[in-house]
Amino acid sequence: MPDLALDFTWYRDPKGYRLAPAKPIRRRQSQSILDLPPRDIQPARIIRNGGALQAYRPIEAFPNLFRYFMAMPKSEDGVLEFIQTYGPLTYEGMQGDGDVVPAVIDEAVNMSKTVRGQILAAPLNKLNVTIFSDPSHGVHLKVSPTCLLDALWLQLAQTRSKTDFRECLQCHEPFLVGAGIRRADAKFCSDKCRITFNSHNRSR
Repeated sequence: MPDLALDFTWYRDPKGYRLAPAKPIRRRQSQSILDLPPRDIQPARIIRNGGALQAYRPIEAFPNLFRYFMAMPKSEDGVLEFIQTYGPLTYEGMQGDGDVVPAVIDEAVNMSKTVRGQILAAPLNKLNVTIFSDPSHGVHLKVSPTCLLDALWLQLAQTRSKTDFRECLQCHEPFLVGAGIRRADAKFCSDKCRITFNSHNRSR
């Protein structure tokens, strides 16, 4: 199979982003918001503040960006902080509608499940694919995702082919091993988790 190269340019709003909280779209008088079915609640969104979009290449700038996405706090504040730093996840997030917070959280959770083998397939949006030939390096596939979310999935797939994942004994989050990252027999994602785990065991 030809080598795969990710060619991806994305955009960030230099004026930042804000949280638009969830709100009911239909509500009878004296009806509690807790009584509303999910279809009657407009989900929280992260909306850009309207600056002139600035281009950057996130996959080149952050080779392990998918790891930050998986480790993102699964909350409105966590999603807002990620988008403030790296830009919106979807094309809708780059426009006025904004990224839907519950959907972003679901994607981060599903990515972790995929790493653990709990999800066997994850469909992506349309990809632009080009075959090109380099006399020095042979035939290549150049893949251009249409949004940051798909770029993160492809980055995960590329990294997964060169490395492996383990589940940390302390925090139970997946982490990379091999390829000069961490030893293949590592049991913890960080020294902090290793020290915490060992400290708890000694105190028993």
